[in-house]
Amino acid sequence: MGRPVADEYRLRLEGRAELLESARLRYRTLLEALGAKLWEERLRDDLTPLREAREAQTRVEETLTSALRRAQAEAWPSSSPTVRLLRDVQALREKLVQAVAQRLVRSPKEPLPELLQELEQWVLTVPREVPPEQRWATALLLLPQELPCVRELTSFGRILATVFAHPFDPEERLPFHVDQVDTLRRQWSGGEVALAQAWSRLSGVDRTSGLVADLRKRAERPLLLPPRNGPEHLLCAEFWRTQARKQLEVLVRVRIRPVEPTPPECVKLAWWLWAYELSPEARLSASEVASEARAGLIELAHELRVHRLTENTEDPPHLPDEAWERLRERARRADLQSQGPDAERVRNVLRTFIWKRGMGNAGMRGWTEQSSSLEALVEQAWRVDP
Repeated sequence: MGRPVADEYRLRLEGRAELLESARLRYRTLLEALGAKLWEERLRDDLTPLREAREAQTRVEETLTSALRRAQAEAWPSSSPTVRLLRDVQALREKLVQAVAQRLVRSPKEPLPELLQELEQWVLTVPREVPPEQRWATALLLLPQELPCVRELTSFGRILATVFAHPFDPEERLPFHVDQVDTLRRQWSGGEVALAQAWSRLSGVDRTSGLVADLRKRAERPLLLPPRNGPEHLLCAEFWRTQARKQLEVLVRVRIRPVEPTPPECVKLAWWLWAYELSPEARLSASEVASEARAGLIELAHELRVHRLTENTEDPPHLPDEAWERLRERARRADLQSQGPDAERVRNVLRTFIWKRGMGNAGMRGWTEQSSSLEALVEQAWRVDP
């Protein structure tokens, strides 16, 4: 029986020789790039070998380990091209581990797939000067669509564009569907976090800040076509987030006037106003604003508007006792801390109502305010409302 031909050992790899040959080629390419003076730029210019090596590494290691064990057990000759392939891949792998670990200042004992993943992130996000002509290409590299924050802001931008594409009248019934608001409320926090992460990822790269400035300028305008990549999804979500905040702020300011909401309060108050529109029994939790008293003051201002008891109302309507009970309860809640300009503006609304309703009322002659508490003013207003 003659000696087996060299191809026989290749056949014993059962079609996995091509996997090892591809790995050998990628290892050599990566080692050459890592040894260059501008190694980060070399790797960025063509990320394909790095990504392919990372994705295939688990299968390569399984194949290499199995093939080396079999070659030793069956005494494959060292002169065989197949054995040389195994030795080449093994040696190049060890060199690659050492080179990557050295560049990243990491331990060579870490799994190679993890080192390659970290290497890719490093070369992508290392701070550098990004020339204007490379800004968009850099954004495409930094924000691939499979990035978790890009997936999150893609969904966020889609629901924002659906809900806020058409401006609405804050004085009228809100035109939103229940499922839209539920989805928006569920995604809002995560969407804002994703936007912050995407902007941070970009700002951490360009030392000149031109990349972020350029994209933020573009985000001031709506896209003419549906977004097709990560940066466009960022622009879409940022534009519609800005529009949404503006519309929600107007809504809240109109509906809780004369109380002036803070910017952080507006979104949470908008969710409560939507819940109130569905069910007037919906209450504003103190956890949504600064305090229990603040929640009571906002509820009181909103109830006054609902019943058209505002300073601009020429002929205030008469209210049923149930409405006055609700106003008194909310005033009592607000009185826990009733100082400040917002509380004083609400007092003025109640005083104006008392004066208007008391005109021509003999019992109101010489009327003086007995107490500055909001609850007391509500009770006085109730008494002059026949």
